[in-house]
Amino acid sequence: MEKKRIGILGGSFDPVHCGHVALGRAAIAEGNLQKLIVMPAHVQPFKQGREVAEDKHRMEMCRLAFEDTEKAEVSDYEMTQTEISYTYDTLAWLESVYPDSSLYFITGTDAFLEIEYWRKGQELLEHYSFIVSVRPGYKEKDLEEKIQYYMEQYHTEVIQLHAEMPDVSSTKIKARRSRDLSIEEMVPECVERYIHEHKLYV
Repeated sequence: MEKKRIGILGGSFDPVHCGHVALGRAAIAEGNLQKLIVMPAHVQPFKQGREVAEDKHRMEMCRLAFEDTEKAEVSDYEMTQTEISYTYDTLAWLESVYPDSSLYFITGTDAFLEIEYWRKGQELLEHYSFIVSVRPGYKEKDLEEKIQYYMEQYHTEVIQLHAEMPDVSSTKIKARRSRDLSIEEMVPECVERYIHEHKLYV
């Protein structure tokens, strides 16, 4: 029997935006996922020392952003951990919860190119599969070479997404909010309303 396919979309989600939602939906469609787990981080290894919105706000914004996405659910697992959120530890925990499933970690090109250098990066590549968001013309040759290398070295399964992603980032959103500029169309309407109601990023 074919294993259930579960995708994991992690990050700070500070705030969650239309790009995250588009990425999650594309992963479900093109990766043939039966479930998408959105996993906001408590403390990301690459973002230690940076100020982020409270966990409760980031969690609620994720819930709002993905509530209309079939097969998606938001997990507070990493937020309940007191330590830094390392991808390998989270996937190992998920593997214990879903022992009969195949886990696919969803990421962008830049992060994917560096995975080998993450904590337990080689083990990640040996034990789990990946879904990678691709921007046309952006580091395409680097990505193709890295996918080939990972497959030869670690037998890693990699799915490349072809859906076009919105050009939006949490950094841009916060910069606009700090100048009291509109963030309409950068975040889902329900998230925009939440940000205004709770006076976030001002």
